[in-house]
Amino acid sequence: MASWRAEPARIAGEWSCFRQVDPQWPPLYHQAGEPVPTQSAGRWHREGEGYAQYLSLEPLGAWAELVRYENIRTEERARQYTRALWLVFVREHDVADLSSDARYRQCGLNPRIATGPHEDSQSLADDLREAGFRGLLSPSAALPGATNLTLFGPRFERALLGRLADWENPDPDVWLPCTLAAEGHPPPGLVAETVFLDGASVRRGP
Repeated sequence: MASWRAEPARIAGEWSCFRQVDPQWPPLYHQAGEPVPTQSAGRWHREGEGYAQYLSLEPLGAWAELVRYENIRTEERARQYTRALWLVFVREHDVADLSSDARYRQCGLNPRIATGPHEDSQSLADDLREAGFRGLLSPSAALPGATNLTLFGPRFERALLGRLADWENPDPDVWLPCTLAAEGHPPPGLVAETVFLDGASVRRGP
């Protein structure tokens, strides 16, 4: 039985998203001859059980995910991290709209799932995939007010110089056009706005 009282709204749309990665890595996760997926577990998937593409609708949201994951609590330490920030154009369907606390409550779900322990969100992701959803919109746990778009399954990048929406995608289920937006460090001031894994922030404390 699904974990929701009412199924989340299924939406289709186009989104310009951001993702930061180490400059030596490709921007997306996909199988590269590995028999078992090696992508580290995240909020919406478990290691070894497939892939997920973690994107943010705002560039600061993407940077905040790095700050939270690496527990970067000082500006000095933030300057030690250099990342490639990619702009990814997504044209998708059957996306679960859980983009706000109100959307969770409308489905009979606890909004804490979006920002709490990964075990709860991974279980919800199981239900979403079982119901045929291809991804979801959900509030960012790292940066209050930001929204993340997560896509289930592997995707391959097609790096372009621009005009991502105009690219004639041969298979939108597989390919995502993207372009390198910037390379650098987390923006100044972001460390103070990020919510860390322990629920604390530099600005607000525990």
